[in-house]
Amino acid sequence: MVPVSNSDDMKKIILYFALIIVASWTLTGCEGRNWDTDDELMGITANWSYDYVSKVIDRFWQNDTVFEEGDGSVSMSFSKKDTLKLDMRWLSGKEKGDSVNVHSSLVEISDSVAVVVDGYRYSDDFWAHMYTIDPGIINYEGKFHIDFYETGKTTPWAWGEVTYEKYDDGSVAYNYISSKPKVGRY
Repeated sequence: MVPVSNSDDMKKIILYFALIIVASWTLTGCEGRNWDTDDELMGITANWSYDYVSKVIDRFWQNDTVFEEGDGSVSMSFSKKDTLKLDMRWLSGKEKGDSVNVHSSLVEISDSVAVVVDGYRYSDDFWAHMYTIDPGIINYEGKFHIDFYETGKTTPWAWGEVTYEKYDDGSVAYNYISSKPKVGRY
């Protein structure tokens, strides 16, 4: 071992130790979010596109029906000959956990169907803004988009998207298909 002869060498050694300590703190702080893998973001996007878009479109084909939603049941009765406007709102507020304020609207006039979604979900882990890309999903064609935010931040860091396409298999109901979710980072 070579003895340290001057103070410049000692300063370099102290600087290297300081850099090692700072690097270890930085690496410890970069554990990452426990929900931000592509698979998890795709799963969330798929679930929410089903809940807020597909379920709304599918309700349209369930004439004279009763379905469970939250703590109670909702009864719907209408005729295909009528102009239909169906609004579904999901509201829940919790101090800890998931809070939801999402509005889905379906309008059907004759053979045209339009679905528009806009809303937010807040949780301890992340926030999300979900919406249909303008002008909405028209005649089963359009995109449902989600922007993901870190809790308390105003700039999204990731996104998810599902594309809806018209699919005519000759049946009266379920005339659409939805794509596998796509996700990305901003």
